[in-house]
Amino acid sequence: MFTRAQALACGAARKTIDRRLISGVWDRLFPGVYRLAGAPATWRQSLLAACLAWGEGAVVSHCAAAALWGFPGFAPGSIELSVPRARWRARGHIVHRPMPLARADVTKIDGIPVTTVARTLIDIAGVAPAGVLEEALDDALHRKLVTVARLRRRIQETGCRGRRGSGVLADLVGARHASRKVPQSVFETRLLRVLRGAGFPPPAIQHKIRTRAGLAVLDFAYVEHRVAIEADGFQWHSSRQQWDHDRARRNALTVLGWTVIHVTWLQLRDRPDEVVEAIRAVVSRALP
Repeated sequence: MFTRAQALACGAARKTIDRRLISGVWDRLFPGVYRLAGAPATWRQSLLAACLAWGEGAVVSHCAAAALWGFPGFAPGSIELSVPRARWRARGHIVHRPMPLARADVTKIDGIPVTTVARTLIDIAGVAPAGVLEEALDDALHRKLVTVARLRRRIQETGCRGRRGSGVLADLVGARHASRKVPQSVFETRLLRVLRGAGFPPPAIQHKIRTRAGLAVLDFAYVEHRVAIEADGFQWHSSRQQWDHDRARRNALTVLGWTVIHVTWLQLRDRPDEVVEAIRAVVSRALP
C-alpha cells in the first residue's frame, strides 16, 4: 500500500499510475492512496490507509490504538484517528481533533502511526469504563510497555486533569508504585479489584517463597498472616503434570504454615460474593 506521492517519488510516471489504476493492477482505497490488486485486506492495512488518506499528522488513537497495542477489552475493528484540527475530509472514520500531539505522544507499530501507550491510556480514560481502563493499565505495566513514572509525567505534562476520566486514570496510576509488582492478567486485576471493594488491605503481589518443592510465586499474599490467594485460570492448570506440580506446591506451602485459597474465573465472574466470604472466613480474624 502506498500513496501517489510515494509512487511518483519512486519514479513512476503519472500516465503509468493512471494506466495501472484503470487496468486494475492497482486498487484505489482513497484519493491518492493505492494498494496492489489482490493484496488481502486487513484491519492494520485499513488503519495505515486511513492515516495516509488524512495526511501528515494523522495517527491511530483512542480505542483503535488500544486494540493495536493489544490491550484487553479492546478488539480490532474500528478506525479511530487523531488528526490536525484544521483538516476536514470526508473519509467515514471516527476522528478526533485534539491540540497538536507532542512528538513524545506518537510512535509507530509496523509502520502505522499510533499514539504511544501513555497517550493511548490518557485518551481511553475518557471513554472506557473504569474497570476496563484498570485492566489496560495493568496489562501495559506488566508487559513493560510503559512505566508508572512515565505515565505520571505525561498526565502532568498534557494537563489532562480536567478531561473526562482523567481523574480516574490519575488515581489508578497514583495507586501503583514504581517498585511494586502489578497483576499478571485480567483475571488477577479483577480479583484484586474484588479484594479492594470488599475492604481488604492491599496484598503483596507475585510474592516469592522458597519451599522444599522449589520456588513458589503466589498471586496474592497476606505475608504476615501466611494467607495466599491464587487465581486459578484454566490455561495454567490444564495438564496432569501441572496439576501434580500444583498439589506438591500447595503441600509444601502447608508445611510452612500457609493457607492457600483458590479462586476460579467462573467463581469470580458469577459468584464474587462467595469469593469474598471464603477469603474473609480465613483472613478476617487475623486482619484489623
